[in-house]
Amino acid sequence: MIILDFETNSQNIGDVIEVAAVKLKKIDGSFKITDKFHRYYLSRYSVNPYSYEVHKLSPELILNHRDGASYSSYFTEDLDFVEFCKDCKTLVAHNISFELRHLDTMVKFENHFCTMKENKKIVKAVNKNGNIKNPKLDETCVFYEIDFDTVKYHSATYDVSKTYEILKRMKVI
Repeated sequence: MIILDFETNSQNIGDVIEVAAVKLKKIDGSFKITDKFHRYYLSRYSVNPYSYEVHKLSPELILNHRDGASYSSYFTEDLDFVEFCKDCKTLVAHNISFELRHLDTMVKFENHFCTMKENKKIVKAVNKNGNIKNPKLDETCVFYEIDFDTVKYHSATYDVSKTYEILKRMKVI
């Protein structure tokens, strides 16, 4: 099982600028983190102001994070990520359709589990019209009484850690 989160620069498929993933395996009856993957990538597109406003990842900051990196500059060319995912059958994410869209054909998983969709009728977050909506990661954490730092929100590593905590509170793992 892998928990995955992407930060992206645009709606273009594969325009991932940060990826974080943890691999979980059942050991002695409970799921434990057995491996981690975290990298920053360049974008082939100009900075999307909306995306930047969400995650604050500028090209300069990405270059700083990549200082000395020996891996591919672009997510879609990083075969290490494909290798990391090998032999894992289940993908977990909060809003998994977003991650699946950007994975495109790079990696396939037999099973998908979306903590956002699974919690829609549990969290019962409402939109401005009073209708139940898919809960954001922070709304789901509030429901499960998980500490949440709005400054760290939209860092891929932070979002993966919170998705992991949500899974534990849901008693899925």
